[in-house]
Amino acid sequence: MQLLKNLMVEVVNVVFSIVVAVILFLLIRDYIVQPFQVEGHSMDNTLANGEQMLMFKQTTIDRFDVIVFPDPMGSGSSYVKRVIGLPGDSLSVINDDLYINGALVEEPYLEPLKSQTIDPFTADFSLWDTLGVEVIPEGYYFVMGDNRPNSGDSRQFGLVPIDSVEGEASFIYYPFSEFGQLDNYILEADGSTVSLD
Repeated sequence: MQLLKNLMVEVVNVVFSIVVAVILFLLIRDYIVQPFQVEGHSMDNTLANGEQMLMFKQTTIDRFDVIVFPDPMGSGSSYVKRVIGLPGDSLSVINDDLYINGALVEEPYLEPLKSQTIDPFTADFSLWDTLGVEVIPEGYYFVMGDNRPNSGDSRQFGLVPIDSVEGEASFIYYPFSEFGQLDNYILEADGSTVSLD
């Protein structure tokens, strides 16, 4: 009888441990970090098709961060793009150069793909021509893929609502040859120099 009682206690402990582990896993996945797979080539060479990443959910999004958000066209899939414009920014591309708030801004994250392209890497556009606004309104980001000629992004589908962002994609865990954190770029105080954080 004592053996049966001990066995029941062990079974209850194991079941309890499994339930706690599942609950912790779900909480972590839903509120902290979630696996994400890159699909497509719009972020080449920064991210490759099929790479497995961790998407951090509760994070502050800064300019040049790589974010995940639902397809604005409603397909049910998720997109991964780089934040280029923040609320209050004006931006345009002229002769393959990015201008944010009137300042010419370097884009080192586009290399080496941009240098290997003969045609303009990013077609000319302005917010007004593309979206009919002079500045990005509050509550929205302007995003683009790093493989500009092959990226569907804010130039086509418009601004991304900040509250729709699922998280920041910043850590590759597979393939192991790419294992590690993505480079983190910041815009220096001069408004034109982009450097690694």
